[in-house]
Amino acid sequence: MIICIECTAKTKDDLDDLLQIGGYRDYSEAVALAVSNQILLHRGAKAGKGATSPVIEERPEALRAAAEDATPTAGVNGDRGSPGTAEIPALFRIVDTKARLGTAAALPNDAFMKGQRISIDRWIFAQHNKLLPLKASIRALANVSLDQRGGVPLVKAAGEIALASEILGTYLRRIDQDLGLVREESLSTAFPSAATDINKSRLRFSNQFVGALNKRGQLRGFPIDLKLVNYRNPKDPKLLLTDAGWAFAGLTNPILDRPTDTGEKLSEEERAFLIQHIRDNVPVEDFAIRAVLAALQAGARNPDDLDSALGQHIPERSEEPFSAAFLSTQRAGAISRMTDLGLVVRERQGLRVLYVVSGSGKKYLERATRHEVNDDDEQRSA
Repeated sequence: MIICIECTAKTKDDLDDLLQIGGYRDYSEAVALAVSNQILLHRGAKAGKGATSPVIEERPEALRAAAEDATPTAGVNGDRGSPGTAEIPALFRIVDTKARLGTAAALPNDAFMKGQRISIDRWIFAQHNKLLPLKASIRALANVSLDQRGGVPLVKAAGEIALASEILGTYLRRIDQDLGLVREESLSTAFPSAATDINKSRLRFSNQFVGALNKRGQLRGFPIDLKLVNYRNPKDPKLLLTDAGWAFAGLTNPILDRPTDTGEKLSEEERAFLIQHIRDNVPVEDFAIRAVLAALQAGARNPDDLDSALGQHIPERSEEPFSAAFLSTQRAGAISRMTDLGLVVRERQGLRVLYVVSGSGKKYLERATRHEVNDDDEQRSA
């Protein structure tokens, strides 16, 4: 359906900015999501809960209890564990994965084969780009799942995890301030924040790091993108962790479990696990990583050069070609995820940013190249 609307030049500029920072494919996608979010806010207000989604307001008593039962040893510099300060809610405590009793779901189906060339519009959504909030969400879902053997209702998971993540975000912002962490190094990035509209912030977090249904009734979000989560009963979705999700939830995290003053978001074990999981089970992310690493190795070390190199992965679309802004946001999302995985390092030279392939990144690309050579040899011998 085509609907034409009038807007001011300022609104048009705002839409252009939204496309650039939000990673939307086009105006239609941005407007459709905005309308969807707005109707949730209005429905929440009509129900007497203020301007918020009913999903985010679900079971606030449980979250207050979780906050009161916050891990007392979670402070980093001593004072963070003192009374009245933000702490890590118990919802994020480490979970005994042996207690899952066969509750793991199968990996989500995939439209792509391992090693297949995948156009950049099919890469993981650019805003699904931070691994610490993903870790927190998976850990929280694991804890909730212990009492929900048949799967956790999406409404329950989205509400409780978003509210607990707001508390965790407050805690992490204190660490950021103490350690002077800014920009990409910040631990609190992507967590709900009262510095913006908190209701929209919670909704955005739950959509990206827990999950939300699209207009076709399919679950979307970072956890299912990485095949850490699957779901059953599309009409009343219930979330279940996959074996990979349970394994990731059970790994010790330097922020959630053994707070230090290093500012590390993931442990070496967590990064190694995700890298192996992506290589084996997530063809879309595997291809994106290999494409970016290959471009960097070929000399495209700054954002503009990297965008030019990745332009070969933009599909032709005659009716409305993909914009340069869309390419930039997809590149930025992939770089952010790869940085958290330790595959790429950012170097700042004044105002300029350069990307450098790390030792782990070189190993990833070398292994992928060896596999491609072996596959070619097998095909020729066949």
